[in-house]
Amino acid sequence: MTLAIIASTLAFVAVAALILAVTSISPARRAEARLSRLDRTKEKESTPVENVLRTDTGTFPLLRGFTTGNAWSARTAQDLAQAGWGLKVSEYLLIRIFAAAAALILGALLLGSAGPGGVLIAIILGAVGFMLPAVLLRYYRSRRQRAINGQLAEMLSLLSNSLRSGFAFTQAVELAAKQLGPPITQELERFLHDISLGAPTDVALQQMADRTGSYDLDMMVSSIMIQRNTGGNLSEILDNVADTIRERERLQGEIRALTSSQRFTGLVLSVYPIFLGALFFALAPGTWKVLFESELGRILLISAATLQVMGMITIRRILALEV
Repeated sequence: MTLAIIASTLAFVAVAALILAVTSISPARRAEARLSRLDRTKEKESTPVENVLRTDTGTFPLLRGFTTGNAWSARTAQDLAQAGWGLKVSEYLLIRIFAAAAALILGALLLGSAGPGGVLIAIILGAVGFMLPAVLLRYYRSRRQRAINGQLAEMLSLLSNSLRSGFAFTQAVELAAKQLGPPITQELERFLHDISLGAPTDVALQQMADRTGSYDLDMMVSSIMIQRNTGGNLSEILDNVADTIRERERLQGEIRALTSSQRFTGLVLSVYPIFLGALFFALAPGTWKVLFESELGRILLISAATLQVMGMITIRRILALEV
């Protein structure tokens, strides 16, 4: 009965949020919001360029109060940009809420007659559903950063050669954007777009570094900004940065080779308990059913799964060496 009430409440909240989301993006509401933003812009005498270029963090009025003006929304907006997801913070939060509601309702339907233990498992499933989009976001952010780092050395060589040929810096960036592929091309085109809107070069460069979250790109941006303030041969500086990036990649490759055995051991230790449990369940299902049917057995399964996940995360953290 309790699970049915929880499932009904979450279903009502999910449907209500979906209706509000659909009605909040109607053409009339978009026009009203655009006119109100224009009125607020007219009231201000001057607005910094970096504020004009800042993306909005809220699409849905219902969630906008929770997704603007706080540290979590700013950090999430940066993570979304670094992952290359075209989502705003309110849309991302709505996806997490829907995922949590779906997981909780699924757990309630499957474990409706399991008593208090079923309620606990359904709540845990809801928490897992809420955290799953965050895990995917972190994975895609790391993958995009690795792809950008792999293209930086080639991009720096193109910029250096273009500058030696007499091109201006923005012309060299435009040439590199045409010759390279995504995801670095997307960031270079965004940089050129910001420049065309009137953003200072230093601001556009820093925003590009913030959007990617790449340490190597941030090092490149810092070198360019220092050269613009103090002077010097920019093509030579870019060549030195490219050499540094290649050396870091070489050291990272050596570290991966030296830790390959440990990483394989960590993978085996992560998969072995799951494989062994599935094997024992296939050999003696009657004995293992006790873990799923009794209250103490479910608690032990949840504790084992929690400890297993903690062990996997710990092993990955130990083997993640930064150069």
